[in-house]
Amino acid sequence: MPKDSKPNSGFKYSEAIKELQEITDYLESSEVDLDEAIEKFDRGSKIASEIENHLKNAENKIKTIKSKS
Repeated sequence: MPKDSKPNSGFKYSEAIKELQEITDYLESSEVDLDEAIEKFDRGSKIASEIENHLKNAENKIKTIKSKS
């Protein structure tokens, strides 16, 4: 998922999870640059928020589908 992408425009759940995992791995590594860590933490927070919104939307869609059946 490109860094400049707007939330939910072309959102790909699997790509977001992968990027979040990469950020987590970086932050858990032994050699971390503080400034880069802060940037990555900020990016990770934004991705986590996008993932949460995506999951809430998916849950709402499922509830709607179930209520129609």
